[in-house]
Amino acid sequence: MRVLGAKKLMPLINSVANFINAKPSLLLYRDFNIVERTVRGRSVRTLSPRRKKSPLHILYLHGGSYVMGFHRQHWKMISYLAGELSCSVTAPDYPLAPAAHVDDVFDMVLPIYRETADEAGASNVCIMGDSAGGGLSLALAQRIREEGLEQPGRIILLAPWLDVSLSNPDIAEIDQIDPCLNVEGLRDVGIEYAGSAGTQHYLVSPINGSLEALAPVTLFVGTHDILLADCRRLKARAAREGLVLDYHEIEGLVHPGVLMSLPEADEIRREIVRVLGRAYDYADIRMRSTSR
Repeated sequence: MRVLGAKKLMPLINSVANFINAKPSLLLYRDFNIVERTVRGRSVRTLSPRRKKSPLHILYLHGGSYVMGFHRQHWKMISYLAGELSCSVTAPDYPLAPAAHVDDVFDMVLPIYRETADEAGASNVCIMGDSAGGGLSLALAQRIREEGLEQPGRIILLAPWLDVSLSNPDIAEIDQIDPCLNVEGLRDVGIEYAGSAGTQHYLVSPINGSLEALAPVTLFVGTHDILLADCRRLKARAAREGLVLDYHEIEGLVHPGVLMSLPEADEIRREIVRVLGRAYDYADIRMRSTSR
């Protein structure tokens, strides 16, 4: 990333990023049942194993700074989860900035959660997301609480973007070792995503929302990722506000390391399987995850 100048190029990439929107590969259609439908003019795909499946249903919200669609690594992660956990995974292609804003996104994802919770049972639903999708996942849980709906059984955040303003002073030090994320570039797209709501609104920057009465959260983030600063803020607040938080910092991991072909990412994925196996008490999941 340093050699390629990813950090400096990020603002340019963001400005033309709407073209990045990968579809599931043909191999996934061979290995899984994939149902595609349209919600508010956007595609929603659900992957399910062809054989016996668990009651668990993951609602996966992809990252991409709110301006990029799916990357092939997202489908790799989604298919891994569906295969290892024998569960269904729903992945909404939510609307992107700058054409869309936070209200447009929630007009789509909140009804999808309602429907998924009604069909699978809220306690069998796990909301999961990486980067921007991680921030969106926490904000969605907060909105679910405000709507008086039942919380999901679990929330898993993968290097979540918790504050689009990136105003945490601790970011400056981490920025020196983060080879990927560009602070100013992210701030610009954060403003576009926020629209009239403003960057401080909890649906845009969930670090500003209440953590009370939320489902248990598991969080993974690398030490070479500027988003670490606000993840540490979340950890500090969790104890005070009663949030059950299973927090993991991975030494040396960059953004979005959890989606990369790295030994650390492999271990994160195995840990997710173990966490969900314990949380939902699926004995067959626990046996497979501990045998690897």
